[in-house]
Amino acid sequence: MSPDPAPLSGRQPKAVRSALAVLEEVVAAGPGVTAKEISSALKMPPATTYRLLNLLVAEGYLVRLPDLRGFALG
Repeated sequence: MSPDPAPLSGRQPKAVRSALAVLEEVVAAGPGVTAKEISSALKMPPATTYRLLNLLVAEGYLVRLPDLRGFALG
């Protein structure tokens, strides 16, 4: 049996909610949605949006489209 995960603390719950909001926006907008469109739709600072998108791509939840013009589910 694995140990219980550590409880979330500090800013982690907000970061998790923000990442989920980005995923939901990609689903709602469809493949090809841009970081700028996501940032605008979520009223999220562009730097935060890019950081979350890069994390979600690195973890395989999202992919960059081959033409690098947007994102889609991974």
